[in-house]
Amino acid sequence: MNVLICIKNRIIVEGIKTLIATKIPDAILGEHCFESPVHEPDLVLFISRDDIIDLKRIYAKAKFIYFDQGLSDSELACLLYCHGVCGVISPTLDTDKFCKALKKVYTGEIWLDQKHLHLLLQQGQTLSDRKNLHKLSDQDRRIVQMVANGETNKEIAGRLFLSLPTVKAHLSRIFKRLNVENRSQLASLATKGLDLSAE
Repeated sequence: MNVLICIKNRIIVEGIKTLIATKIPDAILGEHCFESPVHEPDLVLFISRDDIIDLKRIYAKAKFIYFDQGLSDSELACLLYCHGVCGVISPTLDTDKFCKALKKVYTGEIWLDQKHLHLLLQQGQTLSDRKNLHKLSDQDRRIVQMVANGETNKEIAGRLFLSLPTVKAHLSRIFKRLNVENRSQLASLATKGLDLSAE
């Protein structure tokens, strides 16, 4: 099992590495931020929802596990449905269950605690009403995520190094493609769990 830790807090990274090395001695560990990463990770542990699109592009074959840092239900639902995150680990999870979660996700299962499972089931009740977003470009998916996170056109332009007219053109095309009239409808679709992952 090759595990890549994508967390910018050195203390947390060292603690996780020690825990995994103790409980899963055959695991190969790497860090995304502090040293050379594992080249072909099986699992990517991440903490920043803002990094998910870039991480998924870099490590396309990996399974992703998110450390819950108090995201809202809609943001968690977006990670689970929109980005195909395979696990959510609560900060209150004990060390044995933490390692069990890694092993379960590694073998192809999903790991959620009761709170997150309830959210997933609640969101899943309306799956048949959802649209398929596979045909959106990576840039469009990123913009949809930012809209769902409440960012303004100016903020999106700044983060993506685009001009304001370019962001508006992207949004106009996205609205037309998804048959929505405004940002609120777009955010609602995204947070209800539309599939924003690439084919």
